[in-house]
Amino acid sequence: MYFALEPALMRIFGTPELMIKSASWQRDINAGYRKTTVASEHRSTRDERLGDDGIRKGDLRERMLPELFAILSIRYDDNQANRSTAWFRVTHLFREDNRLPKAIRRNPVMLSLYLMWLLQHPDMQQKKGKVEITGMSRKTLYRWRIACEEVCNEWIRLSEDKAGELLEEAGAFKNENWGLD
Repeated sequence: MYFALEPALMRIFGTPELMIKSASWQRDINAGYRKTTVASEHRSTRDERLGDDGIRKGDLRERMLPELFAILSIRYDDNQANRSTAWFRVTHLFREDNRLPKAIRRNPVMLSLYLMWLLQHPDMQQKKGKVEITGMSRKTLYRWRIACEEVCNEWIRLSEDKAGELLEEAGAFKNENWGLD
């Protein structure tokens, strides 16, 4: 399912910044838009990605829990302002999760910088934005990294599974299980 889900979510939310640097970035960005002669009053071109064969970003927003949609926004949206706004919707989830180390949960700056970077799609993670924690032993940092990755992966899986169900209902793609039952 994830072979079809990730490209569909990338197409709904935007183009990763790394693709913009390529020579054909304009064609890649415009590939998902529906061509209309007159602009619709109630839809923006941003919401018309995947056209008639899929689901719009607004439909995902309306049909998903706000926290799960915010995680998808952090993971796939190409607009940093949207990612920052989405982070405010999920901060309480991470502050209350006892699996995260207390030092990270209690420090809002470290929480937002470290976990927001971990939630992003690997194509959108850059070395420049990576947070390096210093002043701790390597063993402590390793345990912290494992705990943070476990929590982030669980929330990513929940949000992508819900989005996959909605995309499958809308007919954007079929879940074939790929023989992995």
